[in-house]
Amino acid sequence: MGSAPASTLSIRTPPFGWLGYPFFCKPVDEGRRINIPKIGSVKCKFHRPLEGTPKTLQIVHDCSEWYAVYTCEVHVNPLPQAGSTVGVDVGTRYFAITSDGEFVHNPRHLGSALGKLRIQQRTVSRRKKGGNRRRNAVQQVAKTHRKIRRSRQDFHHKTARKLVSEHDLIAHEDLKVSNMIKSNLARSISDVGWSAFFDILRGKAESAGRVVVRVPPQDTSQRCNACGHTCRENRDNEVFRCVSCGHEDHADWNAAKNILGRAVPLGVNGSGVSHTVV
Repeated sequence: MGSAPASTLSIRTPPFGWLGYPFFCKPVDEGRRINIPKIGSVKCKFHRPLEGTPKTLQIVHDCSEWYAVYTCEVHVNPLPQAGSTVGVDVGTRYFAITSDGEFVHNPRHLGSALGKLRIQQRTVSRRKKGGNRRRNAVQQVAKTHRKIRRSRQDFHHKTARKLVSEHDLIAHEDLKVSNMIKSNLARSISDVGWSAFFDILRGKAESAGRVVVRVPPQDTSQRCNACGHTCRENRDNEVFRCVSCGHEDHADWNAAKNILGRAVPLGVNGSGVSHTVV
């Protein structure tokens, strides 16, 4: 049960002032209307003013509602140096575990709504095809999926913003999520949305002048962060106990430290500022 995608109509427009032509989808009437090609002037409620130079406009139809999504080119606004680097290990029990010991709770947006979705989808199956009651039941399912999708996206944005605000360099595993969802954990992996989160994280880091590093994921959960010994016996579920040196730690925390160690083996981030890797 994944979130159903919204239907979209993409309109690519030239930048404002391109070859002397105005940006014809630019908001007009003090931001109360937009001019859409072949449609005309349409009322629109802007939740905030546009920033930078508008590049494209996408008209999105989502659950009987229409949205105007602008893509704007903005200047990089770098944040002050935080003097910190962090490794992030993602999972399904915890959404993320950082190398400095922070465990980010997994809200399980889809999992918590499965009961409601099952009831709504059974209602759809009982309704006569082509009837108004079935159409209304389908809309209720779509609205539930929209709420799940928006809640997940909001969580991703807030988590990424916190990481970008607190750290100069953020390291995570270069996961092949498309291959991982073929396992028996497909629903849980789809629910956490790692790929979407990494995309949001990279976007926020770029706009803030931060660095995001992707590292190979091989053996990060089996390698001892203290002595470097690597074997399968080191990890027992969530407990990491090195069979060589006896080092004990939470398995995901140990993995996050290994991820950071691969990204900054000399304790120097992309800006040349020295940091301590723990």
